[in-house]
Amino acid sequence: MRLRFLALLALVALIGCKSKGAIATLEKADGPVERQEGDKPWGGAKVGTKYFLGDAARTADGAAQLSLAGNARIAMQPHTVLRFGGGKKGSAQIGVELGAIDLVGAGNYNLDVGDVQLKDNGAIRVTAKGKGQSSIELTVGAAQFTAIDGKPVDLEVGKVLDLGIGPVEVVKDAGVVAVPVDAAATPDAAVEISGGAQVEITGKKAEVQQPGDTKWVPLPAGAGSLPKGAKLRLGAGTTAKLVANTTTLELAGGSHITIGDDLIFGLEVGTGKASVPASQQGKVGVPGGSVALSAPADGPAEAKIDVNAKGEAKVTMLRGGGKLDGTGGTALEMTRGESASLAKAGTIHPLEAIPSYFDMMVAVGEPFFTIHDPKGATAVKFDFGGKCAGGGVIEMDHDPHYGASKISGGKDSANLLATPGGVWYYRLRCTVGGSEGPAVASGRLAVVRDDGRRPLPKEPPHFPIDTDGRTYRTGYQSLIPNMKINTPNAGGGTYSLHLATGGTEQTFESDKPSFDVPGTKLKEGTFTYWVEHGGQKSKISTLILEFDQKAAQVYIEAPANGAPWTGDIEIRGATLPGWTAKYDVSELPVDSKNRFHATVQAPAEAKALAIRLSHPKLGTHFYLRRGAK
Repeated sequence: MRLRFLALLALVALIGCKSKGAIATLEKADGPVERQEGDKPWGGAKVGTKYFLGDAARTADGAAQLSLAGNARIAMQPHTVLRFGGGKKGSAQIGVELGAIDLVGAGNYNLDVGDVQLKDNGAIRVTAKGKGQSSIELTVGAAQFTAIDGKPVDLEVGKVLDLGIGPVEVVKDAGVVAVPVDAAATPDAAVEISGGAQVEITGKKAEVQQPGDTKWVPLPAGAGSLPKGAKLRLGAGTTAKLVANTTTLELAGGSHITIGDDLIFGLEVGTGKASVPASQQGKVGVPGGSVALSAPADGPAEAKIDVNAKGEAKVTMLRGGGKLDGTGGTALEMTRGESASLAKAGTIHPLEAIPSYFDMMVAVGEPFFTIHDPKGATAVKFDFGGKCAGGGVIEMDHDPHYGASKISGGKDSANLLATPGGVWYYRLRCTVGGSEGPAVASGRLAVVRDDGRRPLPKEPPHFPIDTDGRTYRTGYQSLIPNMKINTPNAGGGTYSLHLATGGTEQTFESDKPSFDVPGTKLKEGTFTYWVEHGGQKSKISTLILEFDQKAAQVYIEAPANGAPWTGDIEIRGATLPGWTAKYDVSELPVDSKNRFHATVQAPAEAKALAIRLSHPKLGTHFYLRRGAK
């Protein structure tokens, strides 16, 4: 028998589409997105791609957003497959085959088990849970669910309604009423074999090799089970979800697996996402050993596993915790956001580790800051500032679309290692249930290997230029220097200097063929200038004044990096004009000579002392000093 795929949303009120009209349009993509037309092979989808009746959409590591008629939107989570099937009277249905979606927009949504009416600015999440089951959860606003028996129930934020085969079981205190679900099965089911792993196939290119057999035979799309010892391989455009014991494994096209005698999946090649529910443990085998998952009490554990043709497995923990066990006795404990490779010979190489310590802390939402670190790599603690009641994750990437981001989670804060080389984009996403919502705060940062001990530049008293038709360019560090403009000597009388920029003109007069123009009369920008004398006009010349952002602006004299921290610590340094200084939450007074000095206590938890310097044009800079170990 074929199990029905999850809950189907009939978008009658919002779409009411015909087969020729577009149902949805891809608006945003944080990573690769694909489109499948009917049962044809999957193909890449760019922003602006339209989806029609019978099409499917699939995300990889990034999220995506689709727009529907009537200002409704679908936010697809990473590793999600949804299909636009046909409903009653030509309406469209959305089947969530893998992963989860958020449906946002006021209107009526008809499910095969009842109706959902979303109020203004409301949102629900539909999650595929395997074994023909799904769940519906109100995440924002208000909504009402009306069961087949016609009894309406007001949904509540955080209360999950589980749907599946047979009667709906309501979790204790879930705040919803159980309603029956149509469990009718279709006749064209895949062959079922009892006592094995449950499997759901999407696509036409799945093959199975039964235990003791050497022949591969096609496996139809749909749901069924596979026995111990069976092998499964997927072609392009075909996916599978397998469930055995406590472990769910979602496989992409091109994957090969074996089902062990203990019902542990052995991923031989390909890509899969393994997961176990809250408070459970599970395991997936790979050529060089195994990946164990351990879920906390408040959420699932998930890991992405990529096995290449050489048998090397790259493992990234997406949620919860886990452990890599190599065949040679090697082992590595992993937490959320960490990644490592496991060679076929059993050797483990950590790729990205979440630091258990932090050098400095910053509040999320700081728009842009630069870290000057003598070490060159900084463990940053991002303080959530109470923005996420149930905890959240920090994502950090050089790509503003977060296509391959680092990730670290926590209740009130999260640590990540920031390294030199380009700008890092970061964002905070709050955890709701078993997934993350949209970003609630974001910013950028950069790390430079710098000890802040370059001497400060000295301002030149004058900068001489001539009226010779040339272009002069000069940079300045803090104050615009005084300019001395010379013109050829044409005898006695009055010389008039004309200095123009932005549609305005200043005039200076002198009885000599030279002019001293104070910097206070100038500003950053481009000027044209000339001198008139006795009815004659000099050549028109150009002056460009630029702020020199690369010149040293701050000098940190004390403390010395790597010196022992004993008792109070002396902070001493100097800046060019325009800077303010701070340590922790206390301002550091800057005197008339642009020097600052203070005595502070050593950081209680942070490994480094961070001096914060700010400038109206150059932004926020943190200068780090570490004590001796």
